[in-house]
Amino acid sequence: MKKLILTVLAGLTATFAFSEEGEFMKVSGDQILVDGSKYCYQIRKGHARRDNAEWTTYCGDFTNFFYEKGYQYTMFVEKYDPQADSIRVIKTIARDNSEEYFRLQKLREKQKASQAKKK
Repeated sequence: MKKLILTVLAGLTATFAFSEEGEFMKVSGDQILVDGSKYCYQIRKGHARRDNAEWTTYCGDFTNFFYEKGYQYTMFVEKYDPQADSIRVIKTIARDNSEEYFRLQKLREKQKASQAKKK
């Protein structure tokens, strides 16, 4: 019973903490090279696995956020404006270092190696 009450209270606290106008967003663990000179983030709106929004490229900055390559982040941000130079992060919810990033990295390396052999 004690655990149930704590769980309900934690859920209510999380709901009120995000009452500020904003939205959930994910940042990929891998940046992409754009125009051959700068690395940009891959972002996607939503936070649940069932959210099937497309990954888009974002070349601006984040405030209140530290990015470390190899980790996918879930965060709550102010309303995202694609024309803005910066996204203000209200709260980082999760940092995922799942094997997916490393699996994709190995796959890319294999593809590059096979393309190099063909040349």
